[in-house]
Amino acid sequence: MWTSESDALTATTGIYYRLRQAFAQSKANPFFWGELRVGPAMWGKGTGRSLCDNDMLDVMLNTLSASDASTDWSYLYTTIDQCNQVLKYAPGIGMSEDNMNYCLGNARFIRAYCYFWIARVWGDAPVITTPTEGTGEAIYPSRHPVAEVYARIEDDLNAAAGYIRTNAKGCYYATADNVNLLRADFALWMYAAGGGDGYLTMAETALGAVQSAGLLDRFADVFSISNKKNKEIAFALHLENGEYTSGSYFSYFIWGSTQIKAEYRNAPDGVPVSSNQWFLYSDDFIGFLKQSKELGDQRTDVTYMERTGVSDMYEVIQWPNKLIGNISTGTMVWEQDFILYRYAQYYTMLAELRYHRKDYSGALTALNTLAQRAYGKANFYTDSSAAAVRQALVDENLKEFAEEGNVYFTLIRLGAIHDYNPYRYVDGLGQCGIDTSRPNQLLMPVSKKAMNKNNKITQTQGWS
Repeated sequence: MWTSESDALTATTGIYYRLRQAFAQSKANPFFWGELRVGPAMWGKGTGRSLCDNDMLDVMLNTLSASDASTDWSYLYTTIDQCNQVLKYAPGIGMSEDNMNYCLGNARFIRAYCYFWIARVWGDAPVITTPTEGTGEAIYPSRHPVAEVYARIEDDLNAAAGYIRTNAKGCYYATADNVNLLRADFALWMYAAGGGDGYLTMAETALGAVQSAGLLDRFADVFSISNKKNKEIAFALHLENGEYTSGSYFSYFIWGSTQIKAEYRNAPDGVPVSSNQWFLYSDDFIGFLKQSKELGDQRTDVTYMERTGVSDMYEVIQWPNKLIGNISTGTMVWEQDFILYRYAQYYTMLAELRYHRKDYSGALTALNTLAQRAYGKANFYTDSSAAAVRQALVDENLKEFAEEGNVYFTLIRLGAIHDYNPYRYVDGLGQCGIDTSRPNQLLMPVSKKAMNKNNKITQTQGWS
């Protein structure tokens, strides 16, 4: 290993294999780390069947413990280790400048991406920049203050932007655009965390460097299995037939076959089926989507679907519809890509930047780019008051990105998460409410597995 150019290129491709492993886990993935934590305001318990298991409910209700599967960060660190190997060994191999830039740029980009997830989900965390090799004290790191995690992310992003200057490699690898979308995402997060106006400048620079911001005419086409790698996808993890057949979190939205009449299972006008539906949108969120549909929003039928007369057990069958697999053969095949950034986020982040700059009319202009596609109506949003623009930002993120794993973090950035899922606890009567005495409730506890492996890892304050 590490003797030829092909070794370094293969190891760089392996970074994406590791990241896909992380995101394909059953309960430790972007949906559980992020969107499910919007809570009961967005997510309910699937219709007419048993409750979610305890791990699922703990995430949704924010009653987490170190034993919950979703608190495991190990696969993200496995991916970081792969990045660290490339960064250590690739420079020692004689390579062309283009291939060296490719290897180092992808490693820096994905390391920053992983640490960005870790910082937002767990806060303080080990910052590891060399491969884990051999034994000894070096393989037992402590948690670093989150400020050091953020500093590592920023340094890696700046370096990645220097190495990766084009979109030539496409959405499955680091491109200039997906590096800059991550830079903007990070900068807006840092501004919301009190980092100062310099981060607005960073976001503005990053968004200004995005080379393409193309949207498809039809929202449905963005998620079509036959249209993967389309022009709206900035960054995705490739998934083929036969890989991760459990479907990761996508499968939790889909009904079990025994609950659907045979003629409607995986039929074009029927119901996609898999093993069991664990999660369905809440009644309030379904109402929110249906209200938007009444205004002409083409996104609703992509995001949410229901059918009547397709089950002998239930009058109405409902499901989140955006990320279902390929049912063209009558059998569910989980081969949809993991979409991580798409150019619609360019417009929501641009609107958010302008909102923070108090350019409220400019913010609406950016949001109306998405609204034009959604409703077929120019200038859908017209109220340029600060409160109205903030609400439009929240609404557009909920309508545009439901199921994609990033809504929770956007709501935190906009200071709106407590409107949906406050610091939550369940009292003895099963009632949910706000517990302001417990710090770090927007973070997750660290898994018991991580602490058992390394006694230097301490639990996040406020969790047990």
